[in-house]
Amino acid sequence: MISRPNPSSTILYSSNDEIESHTVRFIMAEKNIEREVVVLEVEKMPEEILERSPGQTLPTLFDRGIVLYDLSVIMEYLDERFPFPPLLPVDPIEKSEKRLLIFRFTRASDSWFKQVKIIETGNEKEANAARKLLKNSLIELVPLFEYKTFFKSDDMTIVDACLATLLWRLKKLDIDLGAPGKAVTKYANHLFARSSFKESLTDCEKEYN
Repeated sequence: MISRPNPSSTILYSSNDEIESHTVRFIMAEKNIEREVVVLEVEKMPEEILERSPGQTLPTLFDRGIVLYDLSVIMEYLDERFPFPPLLPVDPIEKSEKRLLIFRFTRASDSWFKQVKIIETGNEKEANAARKLLKNSLIELVPLFEYKTFFKSDDMTIVDACLATLLWRLKKLDIDLGAPGKAVTKYANHLFARSSFKESLTDCEKEYN
């Protein structure tokens, strides 16, 4: 039985294999946040959690007596609440650019995260179309993956956290970037080698690569 959240604790209610939950787990590991991670299925969320989570979605974060359930809100909250290491720039122009990238990759109508979900849950025609779109989009951005160590940045940002969890799933999604995507693969392996990324993986996710 899952107990009521402790108001003084930082608790993440997370899916075992869903990409948004993985992204938050990666960020929390990168920041070395003292936390409790409770893995469960959204369909089986206990009443104690549902009554505090109007979004009734995963991931859901409890901290300081508040509940957060939107991916972008959770990520930015964690970056401000636990400021080291910073995962968003201080400069407002650079920060806005990163926010737009996050929106493009995770929340836009044709976002990469949505393509992942279509591949995982759609019919064959829908999945094939999403697979093609996602692969072509990654190949088109190869110059940006080559540009700097991280995505358009010298330091890791929330954008990289989103991309890392997506790229980790490519094999599972039956997407092979091949030679044209060599730079993307190199970038991905650089992130996968981080101890924080390894720590963020559930046993289920470890099987993806």
